[in-house]
Amino acid sequence: MLVGVINEYLKSNRRLVIPSFGAFVVKGDGDIIFSELLKGDDGVLRALLMEQGASEIVAAAAIDRFIFEVRHDLQESGSCFVVNLGTFSRNAEGVLTFEKVKPEQIVIPAAAAEPVEPVTPAEPVKPVEPIVVPTPTAPPVRPEAKPAPRTARSARKSSGGLLMWIVGVVIAGALLALGYGLYCMWNSPERDLDEQMDAQRIPMIQIPTTTSDNSDIN
Repeated sequence: MLVGVINEYLKSNRRLVIPSFGAFVVKGDGDIIFSELLKGDDGVLRALLMEQGASEIVAAAAIDRFIFEVRHDLQESGSCFVVNLGTFSRNAEGVLTFEKVKPEQIVIPAAAAEPVEPVTPAEPVKPVEPIVVPTPTAPPVRPEAKPAPRTARSARKSSGGLLMWIVGVVIAGALLALGYGLYCMWNSPERDLDEQMDAQRIPMIQIPTTTSDNSDIN
């Protein structure tokens, strides 16, 4: 693609720079020479490659590859022939020269006739069987227990309260009876009589007895 772009551009223009390598210059008689003095990148060649559909990176890579191949052949054999463009070589003084390709050297790429493969009839397309997705069944709904009527709940509540009240009355009566019995036992007349008798008892006074000595009697 790069050689084709160069040839097409030089048909209507007088100069085309190969960045960091040199420039093709068209003389008045139509002959093309190459100069290493003009190597500053003016962006023309890259723009021409990008117009052909190459990205900026691909265009820069194509230019670098062209320069590398020419310099490699010059170093190995002293000349480099570029198909459909011309021959680069160095003279005795080491100056790079260029000779345009001769008409008889132009290679026209022949379109390769590719064998046409017979078209085989397509196999009938089998109908796609529909995928049956089972419908999810909802779990059975259990009937909720109905709340008991308010009258029944009120009756149970009132009967329970009455029973608790009766139990409380019985316990209170038993405690009162027990307290009263203890009180009666504590304040009974027999207990008072025993206390009075204990108070009236006079303790017995023991008088000590003395024995007289016979000698005192005498």
